[in-house]
Amino acid sequence: MADTPNSSDEDLKKHLMKVYEDVTKDCEDKELRTIFDWIVDYDALNANAIHMFSSLADCGFCDEARELFKPHSEQTTLPEVAVFTMVIMAYAANGKTKDAHKVYQQMISSGVTPTAYTYTLIICGMAKDFSDSNFVGYAKKYFLEMLDRGMKPQYQPYMYVMDAIAYREPVEEAKKFLEQIKAKGFIPVIDDFQYKENHLTEALQAMKTYADLVVNNNTDKAVQKLFRESHLSPWIERSMEVHKALVDDGNVDEAIELYHTIQQTGVEPLVQIHTSVIKAYLKFGKTKGALEAYLAMLAAGVAPNSYTYTVLIKGLCADPNFFGDAQKYLLEMMDKGKQPNVAAYTAVIEGFVLWEDKTAEEKGKQFVEMMMGKGFVPNAKAMMKVLKGKPTPVIRRVMSIVLSKLKS
Repeated sequence: MADTPNSSDEDLKKHLMKVYEDVTKDCEDKELRTIFDWIVDYDALNANAIHMFSSLADCGFCDEARELFKPHSEQTTLPEVAVFTMVIMAYAANGKTKDAHKVYQQMISSGVTPTAYTYTLIICGMAKDFSDSNFVGYAKKYFLEMLDRGMKPQYQPYMYVMDAIAYREPVEEAKKFLEQIKAKGFIPVIDDFQYKENHLTEALQAMKTYADLVVNNNTDKAVQKLFRESHLSPWIERSMEVHKALVDDGNVDEAIELYHTIQQTGVEPLVQIHTSVIKAYLKFGKTKGALEAYLAMLAAGVAPNSYTYTVLIKGLCADPNFFGDAQKYLLEMMDKGKQPNVAAYTAVIEGFVLWEDKTAEEKGKQFVEMMMGKGFVPNAKAMMKVLKGKPTPVIRRVMSIVLSKLKS
């Protein structure tokens, strides 16, 4: 026989539904409105909470999930903070940062104390959103509040805040923030790795690079926007993508070097930051800007890795005005002992067919000879896979250039 519902619990359920209705009633977004309206009673609210708890646990936020949904005393209903946090999460996930912040402020004015995950949501949402210049200040404020409450932030809010400061504030402000969190005993940890003492110095250097490349020395608003949007995800994820690309191309030594750099400094490698700027320019077909970004990278004393060369060479090949530069950097890459991947050298050889005159094939053959003279032999079979879907005449001419030298 089922237990008789406790009257106090029933009152709490009604109260929680009232809280939920109050913080969602002003929602004007159609998709979110549909989601919010789906929860018509406490059972639906509780079902949504269970789903949220499972999602947090699956994402590795087990401690945060337990804290968020921990009942008070003998209470068997959801904690009030969980209701506020669910709504904050819905707004933040849909880019409605101001609405998420409004709910957060309603929660504080109600006397409800945020949990670590509540802070994580509002901090990450503020740090990722460039629509309001005040957001970065709030992100820093709430991060410091977490520390003051004895909470231990995970790496995500830390990295988002650091990126936000790098993009939007002077280096002096970044230094001030780093000194503040250090004074509060915060040592960022990623995958159980604690950063060394020189992390703060390395972080400042990385942020100065961000500021110079994205703000101070870059007037292209479209590229700035794209670069910022591409950096909304944690830099560790971008590093893993580059690491994988290096491994897939057989550049294992460089992949290991990248990994060691990350482990030693705990900040985004400078070569990755510069390469991201090059990619941003190429995304908009601004080849000249990409080449200038590459030259600025060299001037800054940052050595390109094989991934940088691949990105640059493929981008240069797409513009006939810079095809000569593509050839130059492919040979330079090999002179430095780096082996180009099939996509890079195929793009260059294809360029002789697409951008050169009637003597293209002969020039292409001479270029392949130069490559082979440096100890590199193109893989014809792999090239066919890269060329798949291209016009048949183009494929034939490209393969004619390569096969003639491989047979000789």
